Amino acid sequence: MKRVLVVEPHPQVMAALADLVTEEPGCELVGAVATVTEATSLVSDARPDLVLVDTDAPRWPHRPPQQLGNALTELLPTAVLVFISTATEPYMEHSEASATTPHISILKTAVPEFLRSLTA
Repeated sequence: MKRVLVVEPHPQVMAALADLVTEEPGCELVGAVATVTEATSLVSDARPDLVLVDTDAPRWPHRPPQQLGNALTELLPTAVLVFISTATEPYMEHSEASATTPHISILKTAVPEFLRSLTA
């Protein structure tokens, strides 16, 4: 069972992503939060295997998504960051993530297929 944390500032998109995770056999939603700060404080207890984190535009008011990568490296070095975006060229490049945190970037439209691939 893959434990998944969703980090998405837009409430409707967060709810849709959380529903996708919940409905996917083999995936367990361990949290859905709006900010990187909330995610950072949750990862120790939730212990996700992967974190879906929105990277669209610089709209993160407190801590940008790459800081979540740094926190994960320290707290859960085996967790995978999945940067999701609606843009064909996401705002945040791979290089902005922690070099030691496993990470990938996908389009938001590819999330259902990505989740299915985890349990195939």
